[in-house]
Amino acid sequence: MNNASAPYLLDGLAELPPARRRQAVAAVVLRVWETPSVLLGEIPPTQALTAIAAIAAGLPGAATRPWLDDRLLAAACPDVTSELAGRALCALDVIVGRDRESVPLELHVTDGEAAGALLEDLRDVLMDGLRRGHPG
Repeated sequence: MNNASAPYLLDGLAELPPARRRQAVAAVVLRVWETPSVLLGEIPPTQALTAIAAIAAGLPGAATRPWLDDRLLAAACPDVTSELAGRALCALDVIVGRDRESVPLELHVTDGEAAGALLEDLRDVLMDGLRRGHPG
């Protein structure tokens, strides 16, 4: 896997058939959750966050969020189950350091406050997806 930018990854996801897109993002979040050290080389944080955002974008709670643009909507994961939302939430917790297995990461952002707000918003949407118990 490469360290491609989020827009490039979103475009790639949008080109996949829905079932393959779901499989791709599910594989990324599962690897991050099971083996957080993959973030140090195999799966760049940018790719992991893009997969998490694509999953969150497939949940009803994302509909009114300011970060849900046309590109992310086109890459949104279809049929998000509560299990997949939970895995994405666990992967997000690994990335932001809430999980005891987290690896130290440097996320290079120009606006740390905005990035933090986005991560919290993604977390809220995923938590809402869990509460709703989306059957997928």
